[in-house]
Amino acid sequence: MWFNLAVAAFCGTLFRFAPLSACILFLLIIIHCYQKQRLIYILGFTAMGLFFYFYSYSEPVADFDWTDTKRGTLTSSLVFTDEQNIDGDYFSGVALIQNQPVRFSYYIKTENEQKKLVSSMPYFRTCSASVELRQPLPNTNGLKFDYAEYLKRQNIHYQATVKNIDWSSCRKVELNIIDQLKLYRVQLADQMMISDRFNMRYVVALTLGDTRYLSTDELDKLKVLGIYHLYAISGSHVALISVQLFFLLKRFYIPLYWCTAAMFLIIPIYTILTGLSPSVIRSSLFILIYMALKRYGINLLDALSLSFLLFLLVEPTAIFDIGFQLSYFISFILIFTSNLYQDRRPISLLVITCLVSQLASIPILLINFNSFQVIGLLTNLLFIPFFTVVMFPLCTIILLWVILLHSLPGWFDYLLKAAFFLNDLMIDIYSLVHLPDIHMANKGAELYLILTLIIFYILLRLKFSVIQFVSYTMALFLLLYCLSVIQSHEEGVTFIDVGQGDSSIVESGGQILVTDTGGQMELPKEEWQKRRKENDAVAFHLHGVLKEKGYQKIDYLLITHPDADHFGEAVHLLRLIHVDYLILNKEAPGHDKYDELLALAKAGDTEIIDSKQIDKIRVGHAVVEFFNTRGSFSEENDSSIISRITLGRRYLLMADAPTDIETSLIAQLCSAEIDVLKVGHHGSKTSTSDELLDCVQPKYAVISAGRNNRFGHPHEEVVNKLTARKIHILNTQSDGKIEFLNTVRTAKRP
Repeated sequence: MWFNLAVAAFCGTLFRFAPLSACILFLLIIIHCYQKQRLIYILGFTAMGLFFYFYSYSEPVADFDWTDTKRGTLTSSLVFTDEQNIDGDYFSGVALIQNQPVRFSYYIKTENEQKKLVSSMPYFRTCSASVELRQPLPNTNGLKFDYAEYLKRQNIHYQATVKNIDWSSCRKVELNIIDQLKLYRVQLADQMMISDRFNMRYVVALTLGDTRYLSTDELDKLKVLGIYHLYAISGSHVALISVQLFFLLKRFYIPLYWCTAAMFLIIPIYTILTGLSPSVIRSSLFILIYMALKRYGINLLDALSLSFLLFLLVEPTAIFDIGFQLSYFISFILIFTSNLYQDRRPISLLVITCLVSQLASIPILLINFNSFQVIGLLTNLLFIPFFTVVMFPLCTIILLWVILLHSLPGWFDYLLKAAFFLNDLMIDIYSLVHLPDIHMANKGAELYLILTLIIFYILLRLKFSVIQFVSYTMALFLLLYCLSVIQSHEEGVTFIDVGQGDSSIVESGGQILVTDTGGQMELPKEEWQKRRKENDAVAFHLHGVLKEKGYQKIDYLLITHPDADHFGEAVHLLRLIHVDYLILNKEAPGHDKYDELLALAKAGDTEIIDSKQIDKIRVGHAVVEFFNTRGSFSEENDSSIISRITLGRRYLLMADAPTDIETSLIAQLCSAEIDVLKVGHHGSKTSTSDELLDCVQPKYAVISAGRNNRFGHPHEEVVNKLTARKIHILNTQSDGKIEFLNTVRTAKRP
């Protein structure tokens, strides 16, 4: 009954977003009740679904002007919480302003200020500060992950840029018991890191769920191999430490009821000490409910279902958390299928459990990330037992030693080095194995529901034989690979919102041309200013759009000229996705800025094409012509590669070409009328001459410029020129992503 109630609650919450899938799930509940001749339960399940339908309702984010998100500057008390991070010269986290949580950011001004902050973090302190408030932007590229919604689920409605902090005014605030535990957690992590012991940052991540000290490269390597979940505290870690502690207490011949009482005290404390992530809370609730109600006949499935209901009652928006989804879905599947393989030998049981967990995660990962790392099926077969038997117990002992004795003997370094030697060796070996990932464009929720039912059917094959199970699993992956290869793609041109910069995608016949990547100019930094976490903006605009469109590689990447706002994210992009051909002007002014990009392209088997060697290319059915590729130039903008695309409509992309370049190419550019003009230099008055507009006569003008940019783009003169000619202006500042497909649509008005 509890399981059906949990599914009914899930259906009620899901109905607003995927009504057909919710109805299908609810229909399955009704069929189950009918088969069990428990028709009276249908009324209860319907009531539960309706309750959560209304209970989970939240007011949509009020519409506002995307071009101006500022909401004023004020001097106020800033109450810092335990969520703080210093990365180079960047200090960020969550603080309270007038009892309202905000996501703050602050640029540290001097090395001395950074040292003082690191040595005495202002956890739970109130300081006088001057802050600029702004509303968080929704995802202006129409992607699934919406940062504004993510913050809203944490009751955060504003971001704060901290201009100045009066550190002399800082005072401690009174703490409740939970906040005291949170404070102890972050101070313990800092204490462990100050010890500067071997790979202590990994120990902190594994035991306290604190990944602040891991670099972007370290995290990316774990994600590629599909083992990141082992380094992020999850429900499995809670279950493992619960078993370890219970076994330890029993070894000291402590009575069972005292063991149970101790677990009821230790598990909640450990849940807080590991950061209160949804998966940890799920596991803790599940264990405590099962321990408390086992004597009354509750089984594992009912305990998990009851924890699900309690979780949704307290936090209905948790259903959108990926950790919550993975934790509950995999747990439900494992419990459902446990009777199919519980009599297996230990090694066979371990292998099957890993495979079942990986299969169960496929729909969740495809829904949220549009990809699934197949190599994770292999890596987890070794890493899960290694972490269960070696790594996690060792790190737990280190944590307890530091907590109880406040120091760590030197011989622990030898144990850590041995453990991480094996860990790194396995990572290096698996890095040599190249299995193609599964990539899937956005699909309707019903497809993922069907995929879930197929996976559940495959798992039931375990009842008959492992060979059948493996055969059906291989058939599933073959099907998914086929779907990822033959999936249909749209035809058209998309202009991405990358802030102050340019980036666009031409897609036709399954091929794509990406023109520029956006980016920001980065000034030279001193050593203390450098960050562990690299800027991953490209993952939240261009690469995010490519993933959700289902592209596994880029056929052509065109870099128009070496301005940071046009190519600044190219290096990050090449690390995320393979590029077949890179097109650029190797002799453009400032071409030395391309050095790192060219080296990475060569290492990644990307063929580099000098723009002087080509006049046009075909991208599927699209014809792309290039202009301004030859000659000597004195300025970077002068060397901008202009492109004209014919794909149903005709597009002219002007990059940052100034008016004198427009004039010198006017005969070529005006050889055909244009439907869509990508306005030059982000709408600067140094581009888009009257002569160009009069000869190409565009119907649409697209402007890509950053909100509140310091250049004042687009300039009023350019906007007036376009308006006077009755050209329809589309601006990424106000419209977000702009797509010219069968119809013209934007992120603001999809």
